[in-house]
Amino acid sequence: MSYTHPGRPSSRWQEWVDAHPIGSIFVVGVIATQLGTYFGYVFPAVGLPVLPWPLYNGILGTTIAELPDGTIINGALTEGFATSAGSFFVGHMLHFVNGVVFAVLWAVLFREDVATWVRNNIARGLLFGVVMTVISAGLLVPYAYVPNQGYGLFLFDGPDGWKLPFGILVWHLIYGLFLGLLYNPSEPAAD
Repeated sequence: MSYTHPGRPSSRWQEWVDAHPIGSIFVVGVIATQLGTYFGYVFPAVGLPVLPWPLYNGILGTTIAELPDGTIINGALTEGFATSAGSFFVGHMLHFVNGVVFAVLWAVLFREDVATWVRNNIARGLLFGVVMTVISAGLLVPYAYVPNQGYGLFLFDGPDGWKLPFGILVWHLIYGLFLGLLYNPSEPAAD
């Protein structure tokens, strides 16, 4: 096993990323999504609201939410976190597909485009996390997950105030951090 310094991949991982750029970004997308998801569920430990993205995606994907008392509501988010088994699996599938797709977009488009003015790969991942936060808190959450509920622009008018948009930012920074840490193919040698 080859070890390295913090913030730099091991030579063994680096060689695998260089040999398998597409496969490695898929693996990194799954890892970054899983780690972000874990932290999203434990945010209440630090005073932030829980971010159960798979639950929200499952409700959107199946449009059926089941309350703890067994009541079924079509097409609406609920206060309860109990959902049907189908909603659970659809939600996780959609969540991880989203994580992998956005990881590929980061690797193919964003990472290379910002490389001229952001040299550090971790900083590129964090910057991507900020962009994803703007998309998530500015569009996706208020218009897809909680439409017509008065959350306002970037969710500051919701019941959690600043905590929900801040939690979304932290979640996406964690995701971007792991993208930047784990996916950094070697630059091709100049001719």
